[in-house]
Amino acid sequence: MNIPVRSSGWCRIWMYGWLTALGLTGTLSRAQSPVALERLLQTLNQKRGTYFLYDEGLLKGVRITASVNWKAPTETILATLLTGTGLTFRQLNDCYLIESGPTIASPAPASRAAGQTVTVSGFVREKDSREQINGATVYAGTAATTTNPYGYYVLRIPARDTVELTVSMVGYQRFYRRMSFVKPGSLDIDLMPNTLLDEVVLTDAAGERALGSARTGRLLLPAAQIASTPALLGEKDVLRTLQFVAGIQPGLTGQVGLHVRGGGADQNLLMLDEAPVYNANHLFGFFSAINVDALKNVKLEKGGFSSRYGGRLSSVVDMAMREGNRQQLKGAAGTGILTSRLLLEGPLVRGKASFLVAARRSNLSPVLGNFIASVVEDYSGTAWKAGFYDLNAKLNVDLNRSNKLYLSGYVGRNHFGGGDSLNQTQRWLNELTWQNQTGNLRWNHLFSEKLFSNTSLIFSRYDFETHRQYVSTAEPRAGLVTDFWRYFDGLTDVTVKSDFDYFPVSRHHLQVGLISTYRAYRLNGFQMTTSSALENQSGLEKTASLETSAYAEDTWQSGNRLTLSAGGRLTHYRSGGHTSLRAEPRLAIAVKLTEKQALRASFSDMSQFVHLLSNTGLGLPTDLWVPATDLIKPQRARQVVLGLVRDFNPRWQLTVEAYRKWMRHVISYREEADFIGITSAVRAAEVSWERNVTSGHGQASGLETTLQSHSGRLTGSLNYTWSVTRWRFPELNNGKAFYPLHDRRHSVSLTGLYTFTPRLRLSAAWTFSSGNPFSVPVSGVPSFGHWGLGKPDVAISPSEQLFGTETPLVQVQTAFSNFRAQASHRLDVTLQADLGRGRFRHRLEVGAVNAYGRRNPFYYDLIINPAGVLSLRRVSLFTFVPSVNYLVYF
Repeated sequence: MNIPVRSSGWCRIWMYGWLTALGLTGTLSRAQSPVALERLLQTLNQKRGTYFLYDEGLLKGVRITASVNWKAPTETILATLLTGTGLTFRQLNDCYLIESGPTIASPAPASRAAGQTVTVSGFVREKDSREQINGATVYAGTAATTTNPYGYYVLRIPARDTVELTVSMVGYQRFYRRMSFVKPGSLDIDLMPNTLLDEVVLTDAAGERALGSARTGRLLLPAAQIASTPALLGEKDVLRTLQFVAGIQPGLTGQVGLHVRGGGADQNLLMLDEAPVYNANHLFGFFSAINVDALKNVKLEKGGFSSRYGGRLSSVVDMAMREGNRQQLKGAAGTGILTSRLLLEGPLVRGKASFLVAARRSNLSPVLGNFIASVVEDYSGTAWKAGFYDLNAKLNVDLNRSNKLYLSGYVGRNHFGGGDSLNQTQRWLNELTWQNQTGNLRWNHLFSEKLFSNTSLIFSRYDFETHRQYVSTAEPRAGLVTDFWRYFDGLTDVTVKSDFDYFPVSRHHLQVGLISTYRAYRLNGFQMTTSSALENQSGLEKTASLETSAYAEDTWQSGNRLTLSAGGRLTHYRSGGHTSLRAEPRLAIAVKLTEKQALRASFSDMSQFVHLLSNTGLGLPTDLWVPATDLIKPQRARQVVLGLVRDFNPRWQLTVEAYRKWMRHVISYREEADFIGITSAVRAAEVSWERNVTSGHGQASGLETTLQSHSGRLTGSLNYTWSVTRWRFPELNNGKAFYPLHDRRHSVSLTGLYTFTPRLRLSAAWTFSSGNPFSVPVSGVPSFGHWGLGKPDVAISPSEQLFGTETPLVQVQTAFSNFRAQASHRLDVTLQADLGRGRFRHRLEVGAVNAYGRRNPFYYDLIINPAGVLSLRRVSLFTFVPSVNYLVYF
């Protein structure tokens, strides 16, 4: 049968924090003026972190005059408050339900055998926009489940006349309903956004309960969390927000690259609406290429990986785009120091089809260009420009309840360039560009209430190009290009995949799927044109790979104490004459020790068939994506994790996880190689990238601790990570183990959001990390010419700084990781104020990165002082960066 959906406005849930401006503290020992019961429940929530469910109309007009001892047990306080009101209370999971009169449980229908169950299924959506909600927890009694990435759930519950169904999700008011389930039925549920006090913290995807998921290392970030996190120049950033999570390290201070549990920057699978993004950076890695305005939520997996994910060793960052409001046309426009932006969304067919368009563009191109040029220490006098833009778009159509279509896409482009006069007759111009494009056509189909499928056709493309040209300025040849040099590379993905969610019997959730990716590489593309036709050359190395995987996974709940997920992937890979067949088993288990404490453990086997070649670790566009071949084997990692989750109360949760990871066939450049050996087109024609690469092994261990507050005026988390990562390459560092650039022994992050009122919020984030290792040159061989290493009396263009020069500089290291930088710490703050009411609303954001001006090391540079003596110089960025942003919503 179909069960009609009623408005979730029937119940309100008040989730206030443990700091309160009401001032109701201590003990009230005398009679007081009547106070609204609803307000007193809010105060109790603020003091205890206790959740309440109640009918808004039921409490209307109820006022309390009784004295309240706020130090008494919660149930004693509730009994005092409700005396004489005709209301009663009882505990429902982690909440207290306020209702009228005594509660009498209705017996199960006589026609139903004891223990018989029925299946209830449907979609969980946001009430206003009608968007599906991923990761919402649906439970009735001891039966519980979560919605899949498309908002669908299946729950098997005892067949009875009265069932209490609850749905919870961070950032939304809880849904509660007492209803009859005596036959299988469908129930679509609408959740109201929690606009009173935003509940925006990093939280487990399965909700507040310790046994909600067997997964280790899984987090769900609502878009509101990212939007409230302090950001560089006020530009909200997904990857920068993830750097506050335990176990995740940035490459260098100020960069948005992710190094997860000792892994490299290329070992993270970044997906935007299921499409991989290969270089998710703007402005050379100082900002990410993902526009937060277009996102609904972000899911992170860094431990107990689901079998549906593969192709990377360290983490999965699954970013889901919003679908657009299906009820009314809405939009937002704004500007700040760094970017200007526009958002439009609305219905195409009310309630059935909608669209979303989000665009942003950088401001102050000359300022950004000069900043980038100063980072690579280019000489002054050149007119540099830099900038970027990105565009997200999405269409979705509900054909009927069983069929939904989605079409989403993204394009982002960066440029950096400039030029200057070489002499009286010639001028040089240099430009770098890189861009990402993705697209995804998805079809959701409901075969039955037990079987859900998603089929996708996915496209992803990444391109990089740089060119330098010399232009004549003398008449009559003014404007004529006399010499031209161009380098380019990139790759293109086309993926077809089908995922199935099957719920065969109670307490089993089976996921199976098939995915196939064709990947075409463009490597070492170059073109050189000179005034002499004899020197004109060009070349391009093309190769391709086919990666096909099948996966299966069963999540099984045994009673109320054990949750088990077991499965794996089988991947066949082919590139040229190389083939590989990899089996990747996965196992995750959670054991409920007490009502508030659970033990979790997981094992993951991961393989990676695409590699990123980089000798800077900075996530530059010059980093090169290459395939696994006979010479360069696929990477592989095995990781074991053991964790403990402790719920102190509905507000506070402690998570502790220890991990050990073994990595094989990690790749790097050989010591004599530099950007695949290319410093000129002539050398490019003679060099194979495979011959400039070597591989090795790595190990990483760590302990991560997270204490977080889920609700209230003050939410946030305290994260501490101890970790150590060591790599060993037979052909590097004389075969001795060394610490990679992202190795940091200790990391601490403290994030918080304090909500003064629903319209005024203050967020802050303080971070500390041990210094990362560097390889400092000490003796003289030819320079590798990266990031400022060059003779001080020789002008070097940014192209040469990034790709290398053949100018002899001073020196190279005698050993890898022979120097460790100073520790880094900083405080970032942002104040958000929402202004105006009605059709037009405004938001003003004022913030600062590195508020107390700490000079954290960005990198270290060898320079030659006027006396000709070598000295080590620390280079710092972003010592204090204020920001102001303004947005208008309509």
